[in-house]
Amino acid sequence: MNALFRSPALCLLAALAAVAAAALATWGESRRARLIALFASPEVAPRLYPAEAASARRRNYLLRAAALVFLLVALAGPRWGVELTASKARVAQAVIAVDVSASMLAEDVKPNRLERAKNALSLVLDGLGGQRVGVVAFAGDAFVQCPMTTDLAAVRSLLRRLEAGKLPRQGTSLQRAVEVGTGLLARYPGRKALLLVSDGEERGGDSLAAAKAAAEAGVAVVALGVGTPDGAPLPVKDAEGRTTGFRKDKAGQTVVSRLGETGLAQLASATRGAYWRLSPGDDEVAAVLRALSESDSSESAVASATHYKDRYRIPLAAAVLLLLVELLLPEVPRRLRRAPPAGAARSAAAAAVLLLLGVPASAAPTEWSLWRGNRSYKKGDPGAALKRYQEKEETSPRARFNGGAARYALGDDEGAETQFGALTQGLEAAGKDGVRGNDAYYNLGNALYRQKKLDQAAEAYKRCLMIDPKDEDCRHNLVLALRPQKQKQDPKDQDKKDKPKDDKKDQPPPPGQRPQSQGMSKEDAERILQAAAEREKENRKRQPMKGSEKDGGAEDDW
Repeated sequence: MNALFRSPALCLLAALAAVAAAALATWGESRRARLIALFASPEVAPRLYPAEAASARRRNYLLRAAALVFLLVALAGPRWGVELTASKARVAQAVIAVDVSASMLAEDVKPNRLERAKNALSLVLDGLGGQRVGVVAFAGDAFVQCPMTTDLAAVRSLLRRLEAGKLPRQGTSLQRAVEVGTGLLARYPGRKALLLVSDGEERGGDSLAAAKAAAEAGVAVVALGVGTPDGAPLPVKDAEGRTTGFRKDKAGQTVVSRLGETGLAQLASATRGAYWRLSPGDDEVAAVLRALSESDSSESAVASATHYKDRYRIPLAAAVLLLLVELLLPEVPRRLRRAPPAGAARSAAAAAVLLLLGVPASAAPTEWSLWRGNRSYKKGDPGAALKRYQEKEETSPRARFNGGAARYALGDDEGAETQFGALTQGLEAAGKDGVRGNDAYYNLGNALYRQKKLDQAAEAYKRCLMIDPKDEDCRHNLVLALRPQKQKQDPKDQDKKDKPKDDKKDQPPPPGQRPQSQGMSKEDAERILQAAAEREKENRKRQPMKGSEKDGGAEDDW
């Protein structure tokens, strides 16, 4: 009952109201009959008070009682069916930069530095409460693992998958971590925070210069050191996870990795941030959360949730219609009834139609432009369709989505990328105005694919799969985008099945509708993403490292 009504108690009140109305009508009729008997004889009474009038009164009693019941049912808040809604709030933003160099495998903290850092970050995410968060993984270079998002469940999943020693360039470059993290936060105004989790064992680079640039951009570095000053050797393990020895340098000496607290503290101080060493009891997590909470906030769609659809309009419309019918049917007998005004019935019908439609007048121009644009697109004239969509792109996400599809059909891949890229900002899963987040990411991936921006296309397809794990088309295109370069064919010679399936996504009327595969669970999508990550790692192994001579990386690669 609670799922069907917001206030189930009002349904009981509606039932009691129906019983009360019936009792009141019965009492009223009996009292009327007694009064008539007092003032008229049985022979005269039928002529003064015809039986047709009594029937009309009973009919009107029934209509009024039914209207009252429907009104109470509407107040009870009937609801069925579900809808996905997004809530907006002002949220702060922070980037988590995690050291995944080989030195994070040291076991001076248990089970090792990286796993210890992951446990602490899980507690940090529990306390962020809807903030916008991004993830950067770094070793000798830094890479964005997760763009800025309020989907903390996705952030938590990505953090769990981080592995030490897997990036193509090893070592520890705090400079690159700060630079990439600052770049992620550059678009947001005010003060931002960069949570840097590392053992601080930097082998080169000018991290203090990067810290000063971050401070000028309003980014405060909150550093969390993992490890101990005494350090520990770096274990070498076999395929079954057994330690077979310890890492050695070129001189044959066992490598001992130590926590570089001095560098981390100086870096944090240069940005007016703070530094803590991670203790076994995670006592520093509360202090880290306080430091991150000092960031300025901006508006964002912070969460999406499933809600029952309110259906109170249906019983409310029924109640109004019953009252209109009662007003149009007078209480006098049919043979004595005067004809109602000619426009009364038409006025009542018009009022009922307006009530049931419930469409704001301001929506009409947008719908008209979209309809005309969709019609031109169906006729094979995307240029004319684009002109129609541009009339409403500033106010309608659907018009922007369809405009991106029209640009894609015209071969303007850069314009389509810009259009769909703007739509993905803050759209998330819930979507807006009929545009779903996974459709925007899918079409963005197609536009990037046609421009040969394969890495960016793959990231767009991954975001699409995170929102809709059952999307077979997106999975197919992700596999194409992640194939090694030497296996890719010239697009003009590719077999049809090896091209991105963009023929179903860029059709505007209606936007966002695509065939859904059956039988692909969330676990299947997780396996697909994991397989894609393995392919990426395999590709990196096959490609030569592009580090300059200045970067070195040949000697201290931990």
